[in-house]
Amino acid sequence: MSETTFPRVAVLGGAGTIGTTVIGAMRGAGWPADRIVAAGRSGDSLDAVAEQYGVETSTDATAAVLGADVVVTSVKPQDMRALLAQIAPTLPADALVLTPAAALPASFYESLLADGVAVVRAMPNTPARLGKGAISISPGTHATDAHMDLSERILSGAGLVVRVPEEQIDGVSVVSGSGPAFFYAVAEAMAAAGMANGLDKELAEALAAQTLIGAGALLEESGETPAELRAKVSSKGGTTLAALAAMEAAGLQGVFSAGANAAIARAKVLGEELQQG
Repeated sequence: MSETTFPRVAVLGGAGTIGTTVIGAMRGAGWPADRIVAAGRSGDSLDAVAEQYGVETSTDATAAVLGADVVVTSVKPQDMRALLAQIAPTLPADALVLTPAAALPASFYESLLADGVAVVRAMPNTPARLGKGAISISPGTHATDAHMDLSERILSGAGLVVRVPEEQIDGVSVVSGSGPAFFYAVAEAMAAAGMANGLDKELAEALAAQTLIGAGALLEESGETPAELRAKVSSKGGTTLAALAAMEAAGLQGVFSAGANAAIARAKVLGEELQQG
């Protein structure tokens, strides 16, 4: 494969959870190790990344971006301003900046980097670590279809990649970003209900987890909608329908709506705080 086929990618924050997820996705998709460099502060952590994935490493972000075609900025949002100030002087003008950091809009990056630098925002979730993620990508002002295609190639090994306009990222974050935590909360509630009805904790948690895993797999593979599958389990006059009716009466939809609204409100506040520095 040529270098054009596999552009050089610098993953800043490459020893962190998101950074290693991106590296793992690329390597799993066949990206050559010598076309990836992981940069971070800790040499020991980077050694572990090098051992696992065979990639180059560096403790100098400025050096890592030299000659890079793509720079993945997988650091915490509160550290982003300092990182961009560090790499801006040496960032290649035609490089793509792919950022999985939450809350910060593409305009934040564009204001701190050279004019015309292409920025693509990504919103991954934690199952991406297993290649089962749901990841959205959104173009900044200067990002072209080619930049979006390249971003999708880089992230495709982490799961489903969808393209959305940046103004829809808050909606994505509610469904897939925070969604895994909602899923775990439902699993906890199901297990608690089982324990309240005589099951021991280990059994209740195992049954709840496997039930949700199986239901998710059926939803993915059957081609049926959630409503259609729910109806198949809910026999008229049966126990499941009685349970669902009780949940609706207790405000099930309102609970999720309240959670979504709270998450979006917090994201807006966080974004404003981070942009103010």
